[in-house]
Amino acid sequence: MALFSKVTPKRLPEIIADQIEEAIIQRAFEIGTQLPSEQQLAEQFGVSRNVVREAFKFLKERGLITIQNGSGAYVAEPSTEHTRSALGRYLRMMGPYEALADLYYARRLLEGENARLAAQHATEDDIAALQECLDRMRKHAADSIDKWSSADLDFHIAVARATHNPFLLVLLEPLIGHLHDVIAEGYSVPGAAERGLQAHVEIFEAIKAADSERAYTAVIAHLHDSESRLGNHDSK
Repeated sequence: MALFSKVTPKRLPEIIADQIEEAIIQRAFEIGTQLPSEQQLAEQFGVSRNVVREAFKFLKERGLITIQNGSGAYVAEPSTEHTRSALGRYLRMMGPYEALADLYYARRLLEGENARLAAQHATEDDIAALQECLDRMRKHAADSIDKWSSADLDFHIAVARATHNPFLLVLLEPLIGHLHDVIAEGYSVPGAAERGLQAHVEIFEAIKAADSERAYTAVIAHLHDSESRLGNHDSK
């Protein structure tokens, strides 16, 4: 039996896309700046404009550039969208409930540390963002579980932002981005919204007071409680 299979050579547009990607990663082009035109790149690479246009499509799919009609291609802001989409497909294939215990275990590992760091580094703007999420939770506790759940998730994202470590935000966004419906179901239990609001208030007060251990403890307790409402799962 053959150990190896035939190698399929990359097409020209993909080779060019790889080179432009490397230039972007190496900061030859800063975020928000315009790339050379299709014609300029075609001349540099010695190919047709159609080949460059196809290369731009690869780069756009990778989330590296945006294309503005009549203007050209620009280096895109880094985004977690591709990571979120990939994890979303993974969760849909597994089923969010089948993976729930492992998912909450991962959340406790990450969000506990997020709370600690947020308590140490949160600015006035961060505190204001957390307060805004709490206000929305209070507003919709009785009239819209859907809006409540959105405010809940936004609160956790705001805590991650308050760490001022961008990698923690990148890790958390895709992890909880597909939990909206699951969390909404948990809050449909009578009294759960009130209990959840109090838990978030406790987290907020600890972060505002710069009490990192209290913030950590509050988040861990909240996530255990949240998981317990979603069924009988073994916690790790």
